[in-house]
Amino acid sequence: MSTGVALLVSPVTIAFCRRKSTRVTAVLGGLVTALGCLFTSFASQFHQLFFSYGTVVGIGVGMTRDCSTLMVAQYFKRRREFVEIFIVSGSGLGIAVMSAFIKGAISKIGWRLGLQAVTGVVFLTFILGTFYRSASLYHPQRRAILHLKNQKRKIKDKNKVDDRPPFFDFSTLKSKTVRILLVSTGISAFGINTPIFYLAHQAEEEGLGDTVVLLQAYLGLAWTLGCVAFGLLVVHHSVECRIARQYLTQAAVFMCGLCILALTAVHGNYHGYVMFTWIYGIFCGGYHYSLKMYTYERVRARNFARTWGFVQCSQAIPIAIGVPISGYINVGCGGKAGYYFSSTCVLVGSFTLFFIDLHRRSLSRHKHTRANGTRHLCVADNCPQRKRLSFSQEPENEGVAAGAAAAALMLGAELAPVPGEVPNTMAGEKPELTCISEEGIADMDLPDNLLDDLDYIGDCITSCNKVENYLMLSEFENNLIAEMPIILDRKGRRWSLARSKGPAPGSQGGASQGAPEEEEVKPKWRLMTAPPNNRVITVIDEAST
Repeated sequence: MSTGVALLVSPVTIAFCRRKSTRVTAVLGGLVTALGCLFTSFASQFHQLFFSYGTVVGIGVGMTRDCSTLMVAQYFKRRREFVEIFIVSGSGLGIAVMSAFIKGAISKIGWRLGLQAVTGVVFLTFILGTFYRSASLYHPQRRAILHLKNQKRKIKDKNKVDDRPPFFDFSTLKSKTVRILLVSTGISAFGINTPIFYLAHQAEEEGLGDTVVLLQAYLGLAWTLGCVAFGLLVVHHSVECRIARQYLTQAAVFMCGLCILALTAVHGNYHGYVMFTWIYGIFCGGYHYSLKMYTYERVRARNFARTWGFVQCSQAIPIAIGVPISGYINVGCGGKAGYYFSSTCVLVGSFTLFFIDLHRRSLSRHKHTRANGTRHLCVADNCPQRKRLSFSQEPENEGVAAGAAAAALMLGAELAPVPGEVPNTMAGEKPELTCISEEGIADMDLPDNLLDDLDYIGDCITSCNKVENYLMLSEFENNLIAEMPIILDRKGRRWSLARSKGPAPGSQGGASQGAPEEEEVKPKWRLMTAPPNNRVITVIDEAST
């Protein structure tokens, strides 16, 4: 029940984090989890236990876990696959450590005081959540991002347009690949986690109660080992050994189904249980890691959080229903008959992933019409009329610097020279432009989607109470020049963005009347690409704000 509730609230948690603050959500999640454990220690009836542990603890665990996923996504863009190895393997370490801790605490000081001791450990998630910081707080162009987001709000307020994202965004579900993945994950969830819940109970019934903690420790360590092994296969880019993430996921879930099926043949044999825990734990941990990374590969970083919330939600009801069904079958039919139901669901879920290949093949096949009116089948990969997979045309999000540079280039278009118009560098003394005012940007006729990327660049800066009302040109110009091509005149002098585009004050309007209109004007400026190694980005000290 608790696991199902934690997975069920995942889309709500992610949507709340996108609207409000990841840090606040993590703190609330840690507090709710600790209170749920504390309420469970005082429960004296079943309905109290059902509410405190099954509902309250489940909500708190879901909030805490999803916030950690979102926070890692802000700091690690390029090495996301490597960092996720440690995130997913943390579940295995939790199984190994907390099983021994809970068993020891309850056996020594009783179940009530033991759960209160667990409450003290869980309360650490509340304290750790206070240390969350948005990644945009440490961005070198932080003040530029803040300023541009402030101008975006003013432009939207001027046009009276509500640009807030919807609380539940179902746009990623339009992809047929994502829908197939959700169906496969939901079917597999009916039985893939059943041994985790029933392994200790099954071992105690067969007279292996003294080895339950050791078996749980083996299971957690095997989970961690599986995450590391599958993670190295994903991270290691080798031409000789390269396996698609879809097939890694499919192989892992298939092996989990075979392991659950083989568990029915183990009866009171300690070494048989040890072998099962290691094999099942390795492939179960590898499945959870490869499933997460395959989802990340399919929908890219921008849409991963929302899609992963739906993937977790698709497992909620199957876990809440499938695990009790297996238990009732074991009690009703005797032995381990319920594991046949679990293994069947897991194997069917692994075979369901083949529909992704069928969908990809159907997209690659299309028909062309010949000159004589007949139609023929085309299977060329480079055909322009071939349909593409969803999210396949979306560029990789390597970092927030690209989005900030794009926004700077867009706003910098007002300062760039108009084609055919030559900036006058011989002008007399005139004041330099020292700042870009709010009114100036707010009055620009900008498209609605100009600064949409800023919502992805900086989600929320919760610890910043002061927003700059203007952006100094020295900072803006340096960042803009670092991204724009260098414009040189014929003498090799670099054109400055601070110079005016209009004529010099002392120029005569009638001097050009005698020149013939059809005379070709030679270009005075030439465009050169900036060398990549001479990039200069202004770094802003956080203490200065």
